[in-house]
Amino acid sequence: MTLLSETSCPWEVDAESCGLADLDPESPLFLQSVETASSIMTRLSGYTIGQCEVEIRPLNLCPECRTWCCGGGDAIHITSPFNLSVWDVSRVRLGADEYPTSSWRFDRNSRMLYRVPPDVWPKRDEKWSDAGEGEAFVVDATVGTPPDSWGLDVVARLTKELFLSCTGKKCRLPSNVTSVTSQGITVRLRDDEINTFIPELGAWVNAVNPHGARLPAAVYSPDLATARRGGLRALGGCCA
Repeated sequence: MTLLSETSCPWEVDAESCGLADLDPESPLFLQSVETASSIMTRLSGYTIGQCEVEIRPLNLCPECRTWCCGGGDAIHITSPFNLSVWDVSRVRLGADEYPTSSWRFDRNSRMLYRVPPDVWPKRDEKWSDAGEGEAFVVDATVGTPPDSWGLDVVARLTKELFLSCTGKKCRLPSNVTSVTSQGITVRLRDDEINTFIPELGAWVNAVNPHGARLPAAVYSPDLATARRGGLRALGGCCA
């Protein structure tokens, strides 16, 4: 199962922006600063901004047959972990075989993965098989929304402050609030405190997540709700 922390990935930070040119973009500390800044901003956005590559197993989600969840039709609804938006699909696999990109199309607005007729999607996914093995049906997707130029500017500024703080140089963060470990950079500040010390970050957060949501909004579906209550039978789906 995908963890929420695994849906936060480093953003593409321009090493020439906002005073970063004086820092070594290849140094481990710089890369850790980018990773930590990206994680902070993704979390503060309620996990709506920032992208990651994930593996999705979309078949067999319903206790009763629906072609969009049990397969066997020409369209499947792609649901991502924690209801994150699905931005794109890079490939679709059945076991070790990859479907040609000319044989399917993903529609971002409806989150539907369409199969080019007359072919249809398989009726089942071997949930007990890992991706790339047996008849495991796997969709490799990009989830989340890419940050715009404002977000990239702010993450660059936050990256710089974290880097300077970790090297003991003058910065806008209080002294002794950051530490470097083998797991990365630890920041001993609450989210609202970080916003206070870096106003640019606070303004961005107020714009993208004004109500302080911690997760993206979810849409209730009776079919999926019943599937979650159905235990192992629901996980296997009606077509298993």
